[in-house]
Amino acid sequence: MLSLRSDIRTCARAVLALAIVSFPALGQDTVEDAARRAAQSRIRPGDRIELQFRRDRELNSSINVNERGEAVFPKLGIIDVADVTIAGLEDTLRTRYSEYLRTPELEVSVLRRVVVNGEVRVPNVYMLDVTSGVRDAIARAGGLLETANKNKVSVVRDGQRVTVRGWETSRGIETDLRSGDQVIVGRKSWLTLNALPVISTSVIVIGLIQSLKKN
Repeated sequence: MLSLRSDIRTCARAVLALAIVSFPALGQDTVEDAARRAAQSRIRPGDRIELQFRRDRELNSSINVNERGEAVFPKLGIIDVADVTIAGLEDTLRTRYSEYLRTPELEVSVLRRVVVNGEVRVPNVYMLDVTSGVRDAIARAGGLLETANKNKVSVVRDGQRVTVRGWETSRGIETDLRSGDQVIVGRKSWLTLNALPVISTSVIVIGLIQSLKKN
């Protein structure tokens, strides 16, 4: 009997080890997928472009994309960046700046303008890295209040409100954000928030009624 149990435990360990080897970096893969999506995502009005030069630091800039999808870059002037991918913009800027700089070394990052409202500690407008998702937005807003309903987290985009399931652990495309999005955290129901007081009051009332009946 002991030998059988030992064999079962050994088999279980082997299955677990095989699972770990087969899926060595599940969480890491999802992060990498988010980063790839971010690089191929398109720049939109409301975004902020962070331009960082390694050597020509006087050109470092934070550039807002206006409602027409235009951005004003140092030395280059106005460029229409609407619907250009982040990776594509970096290549374009490197080419354009090579007309003024011998070997332009620059990095481009993009921030999204997102509103976080509802049952969070610090509702506000936040500029979030393009790789950030719903979970990151809520964390940036200080996290959930005790009154928050984790199952009522939604994103409002272009007038449409969509509930985001599994936002606490997922980095899938359903949690990606764009400038202009609103992340809204819903509130628990009145009954859920007041269940204990209601029960306590009910117990007291029932006790009083029973006491009166005895008298």
